[in-house]
Amino acid sequence: MRAGFAHHQAGRLRHAEALYRKALHKNPGDANALHLLGVLAYQRGAAGQALRLIERALPTLPDIPDVHLNFGNVLRELGRLEEAVTSYRRALALKPDYGMAHNNLAAVLNQQGEFRAGLAGSERAIVLIPEFFGTHVTHADSLMGLERFAEAEAPLRRALDLAPDRAQTHRDLGWVLAKLGRHKEAMASLEHAIALDPGDPTAHFALAATLFLAKDLAGSEAGFRRALALAPAYAAAWHELGTLLRSTGRFDEALVCFNRAIELDPDRPEIYRSLAATGQQASDEAELQRLQTVLKDQKRSVSDRVSAGFALGMLLDNAGRCDEAFPAFAEANTLYRRERAVAGDRFDIEAFRRQVDDLIELVTPAFFSIAASWGTASQLPVFIVGMPRSGTSLIEQIAASHSRVVGAGELNAIGEIWDHLATHNRGLPLEKWDAAYARQLGRRHLAFLQGLGNGALRVVDKMPDNIFFLWLIAALFPAARIIWCRRDLRDTCLSCFFHHFTDGNIYAYDLADCATRAAEVERLGGHWLRVLPLQILVIDYEKLVANPEHETHRLTDFLDLAWEPACLDFHRTERPVLTASAWQV
Repeated sequence: MRAGFAHHQAGRLRHAEALYRKALHKNPGDANALHLLGVLAYQRGAAGQALRLIERALPTLPDIPDVHLNFGNVLRELGRLEEAVTSYRRALALKPDYGMAHNNLAAVLNQQGEFRAGLAGSERAIVLIPEFFGTHVTHADSLMGLERFAEAEAPLRRALDLAPDRAQTHRDLGWVLAKLGRHKEAMASLEHAIALDPGDPTAHFALAATLFLAKDLAGSEAGFRRALALAPAYAAAWHELGTLLRSTGRFDEALVCFNRAIELDPDRPEIYRSLAATGQQASDEAELQRLQTVLKDQKRSVSDRVSAGFALGMLLDNAGRCDEAFPAFAEANTLYRRERAVAGDRFDIEAFRRQVDDLIELVTPAFFSIAASWGTASQLPVFIVGMPRSGTSLIEQIAASHSRVVGAGELNAIGEIWDHLATHNRGLPLEKWDAAYARQLGRRHLAFLQGLGNGALRVVDKMPDNIFFLWLIAALFPAARIIWCRRDLRDTCLSCFFHHFTDGNIYAYDLADCATRAAEVERLGGHWLRVLPLQILVIDYEKLVANPEHETHRLTDFLDLAWEPACLDFHRTERPVLTASAWQV
């Protein structure tokens, strides 16, 4: 047995197996031989055989932690996760400082969506076996599951220090960087992962998803199709391909993808949410009941339950069953809000009011005498601002239907410019801020818009929260045009409440919080109308819907563009809409 174990440790599996079988031939009940043959079978991918062998060894070796660890590994491979958890916990009961058992238990808890418990286990594993790359990967998986992407980067980089050629880690790092908005770095990591393992469909999927975030829609579609060529039953790839096709107005193709994803994975609630977002109804009551079951199942991850609640609400709403839809939306919102509160993400109403008060106090006509030299005159930028779900996508689509206008979607650029300015001038009074640096940032952004516009007269940024930066826009781009979208606040808040945002907007998950924020946005917008030296057009969503021709003429006149009938046929304009309003516009 010792000689066999030495061969096993050295990777000479055939020699090890021969010696283990020799020992078993001499003593058919040799538990050590059964256990180690089971480990060999597991290493070769024969999990069923491994299970049978280790099961035979367990009654004789009930107090050996390694046996419970390896049995847990086999159970995990077979998808019997609850039993795997039990095995790992037995190993830890026998050996509390067993680092590998802490790590593998954490990995299974992550698979089950129990990311907080997984995080605690992975932190313990890192202390016990810091030089094992897997503990850092498991730690990162827990953080990613908790959407703490910024914190997940460091353990992934540490894992790569320890195992630089592991393709999956490069893939995971790429995904984290994509979530952080660092698309170029993300693509480099994902391309490295694909170079190491070109047959991994998940790496192609992650690269395609990153290209989608970077608005390279052609590259993204090609990437999703490569992933599906490698794994035709890859439900998530069908789902995301459908999302991309929906964003480009290819709704019939998108529906085919969503339905295919549901066929492959009928238990994935976010697919139903995407299907519902196209205006579809449930195919039958069984679909609705399936979502209701997931919503109520406390053993499912919060993410799954939230997706199920929103999907159920949307499908019921699409069917006109509003009285049944609202409780589903309410439960999903409550679940998500509680989950984010545990992570410290809450909407602080008083802090938000103070933020608006501070802006109103700061931005007076006197401010613009201080910032008079910051600006670059250009009529290229147009900013659509207001509350989310107030009609910003519709107005952008109308504007972008004009031949001289390009819609850029929601850009984070103005917030990033503010971050750079604030960092560069930290500790200085406003009157001493670096005007040359402000001009440099403004000109750099204009060059970026010119690249997007490709000769267009106007480039539209529809980031709603730019309403908080209109004072900065006025300083940097004094000739810019602003369109403030307004909508009945009740409709705006309900629309937010019925929508599961992909990031941020925690206020939207509580109607009272949303109403408070919407009222504060109204207060701030009123102040901007009084003090900003900018051209600002206010468009009321209700008036636009009731009299589209009149309001569209107002819009094109405001943009100083010749009238084009295509602006009234905006629904025929072929361009991507990368927000929740893709179906509506």
